[in-house]
Amino acid sequence: MKVSAATGRGVLCVILLAVLAPIQIFAKETGPGQWIQVDSVVATIDGSPILKTDILMEADLGLLKAPDGGDDFSGLMETYLNRSLILKEVEEVGGFRLTQGQSEGAYRGFLLRYHSRQDYLSKLKSWGLSEKDVRKMLNRALLASLYTESHLQFFVNILPSDIEKAYSEDPGRWGGESVYEAWETIKSELRQTTYQSEKARWLSTLRERYNLVIFGKNGE
Repeated sequence: MKVSAATGRGVLCVILLAVLAPIQIFAKETGPGQWIQVDSVVATIDGSPILKTDILMEADLGLLKAPDGGDDFSGLMETYLNRSLILKEVEEVGGFRLTQGQSEGAYRGFLLRYHSRQDYLSKLKSWGLSEKDVRKMLNRALLASLYTESHLQFFVNILPSDIEKAYSEDPGRWGGESVYEAWETIKSELRQTTYQSEKARWLSTLRERYNLVIFGKNGE
């Protein structure tokens, strides 16, 4: 039976966690008495390890971005952990799935980031992945995103009174426009602010529910 590189790392990590307990995974180098770090467990969710290389792999493939759009590891880890927590809830709730069209459309769009198919296949080879592996990771990312939108839309309800209040608190902020002229701009801003606030609150509950433990913000 063929085992993917990612799965193999996960199995190795579980064994080492059970035996050694520390969060660093080392392999002996060819030189006598020398050791090199090959991976580390940066967090656990319900006791399951989250590996640093899995986060770096998804970022390198273009499947992961930090909240600010950058590529610092702390931000990448935050996105990865949040996604993993959301997927735990998706699994628990059940019944939320992608359509074939959504999956295929996302994959076709993803491939556009590569200059050629050869570049894409070379990237997969460097990580020991198959196209099936990437499709699965991409589907999980899309599923988490769509579920988040579906879940939070019920909590983001901007009332006319909210818009009027925001305008009255700082009428000069809207470039001299009346409340009616600035209505849609104010509504859009309030929606975004409320969305981010509700998302942070929701993720906080998921961290507690699924026992998130973070060992190091920078994967060290």
